[in-house]
Amino acid sequence: MAEILPFAATRYHARFNPDLAQLLTPPYDVIDKPMQQALYTQNPYNLVRVDFSKDLPGDSEYDNRYTRAGATWQQWKNEAVIVEDPRKALYVYEQTFTLPGGDTLRRRGFFAAVKLQDFSEGGIRAHEHTFAGPKADRFRLMRATNCNMSPIFCLFDDGDKSVDQMLSEGIEGQPPVETVFQGVTQRLWVLGQHALIRGIAKAMAPQTLFIADGHHRYETSLLYRDEMRAAMGRKNGRQPFDYAMIYLNNIHDEGLIILPTHRVLSKETTMGVDLKEALDDLGEYFELEPLEFDTAQLDAEAGRITARMAEAGRRGPSYAMILPKGQAWLLTMKPQANVDEMMDDEEAEQTPRAIKELDVSILHRYIINRAWLGNPAMELDDQDVAYVKDAGEVLRKMTGCSKFGVAFLVNPTRIEQVCGIAGQSLRMPHKSTYFYPKLVTGLVMRDLNSPW
Repeated sequence: MAEILPFAATRYHARFNPDLAQLLTPPYDVIDKPMQQALYTQNPYNLVRVDFSKDLPGDSEYDNRYTRAGATWQQWKNEAVIVEDPRKALYVYEQTFTLPGGDTLRRRGFFAAVKLQDFSEGGIRAHEHTFAGPKADRFRLMRATNCNMSPIFCLFDDGDKSVDQMLSEGIEGQPPVETVFQGVTQRLWVLGQHALIRGIAKAMAPQTLFIADGHHRYETSLLYRDEMRAAMGRKNGRQPFDYAMIYLNNIHDEGLIILPTHRVLSKETTMGVDLKEALDDLGEYFELEPLEFDTAQLDAEAGRITARMAEAGRRGPSYAMILPKGQAWLLTMKPQANVDEMMDDEEAEQTPRAIKELDVSILHRYIINRAWLGNPAMELDDQDVAYVKDAGEVLRKMTGCSKFGVAFLVNPTRIEQVCGIAGQSLRMPHKSTYFYPKLVTGLVMRDLNSPW
């Protein structure tokens, strides 16, 4: 069961709409130091100053980036930089974007306040592992601001698209707040019609929600809920902290896209690798086809290679293995290949088949660790492997720099795999999914101090 409610959003004052793109940020977990500085510089009211504030020399327990975030948030409220909407509503959010191959798509969903559930209840399911550091960071920010600053992204399964139809009806004839941020057109509408809100809530009630992005934020919201229940003694499940701001998207939306995350290994990890021996090992389970590409047209060639991979991927897991100086092979798993045999070790015996059969699992557990590196137990850290979204960038790294040893292009994880694995209460390996485009932070926020 999914319980959704309208809420009164906190948003930038309408006077900022012409410059809204200058105030938005990507999610905190994709912001590096140079991007953080650029966002700080472009506008004094950019939300990065709250959602991912800078560390400063001399920071202490009582004066640090979290206390500054809380103070900035309060100051902006006092100065009406950010204001609360006068009525509760749902918020329809649409992104129009262009894929690397040139296709333009539209993804549309909506923001709501969603009742938090422990994973043991089964109504909201996760597919990724989380880490203590990011959760501690988001928890301290929630304590300082008492706000859902950045949305969680969840999927639901509405084959009839009845919810999508009600969203369209609710925004018909209403001009959106619109801006272009990082090449993606962002549109937002306020859906305030009570009858439609009730209809959407009723249609969503039987749904199981699958977290697509924002696992750390969701688990942080659970921790914050539990702390607030203990501190305030209010455990009736109807308090503001019992809900989180979540963006909800139908898995049948044509604009719902998962892009792959490719792997580029450092030169150090591949030193001593015998290429002939690695190819012989791969040939036991994979069909190997040499690939040629024009180094003068790497983006076009990346598109061609990934299209070949996608076609081969209809028969089974498929990859492109790229070596320096333009050597490359298309690897397609043979129909008779058995993943249990390929990953014959104690860890594999304890790994569910749905996880073992993922393209990224086969890539790391067999292709990289066994056939390439010859060490099933080897764990690659961030110094050993770079995760790259753009296949053209992978080709540029492999043809233009001597510090990389081998790269592997992968096909994207499928939506049905995400929901199927989450439905079994399993977690995927690191960097298995990349839902594109990312939701922006700053269009809609939810202040837990707002009237409830």
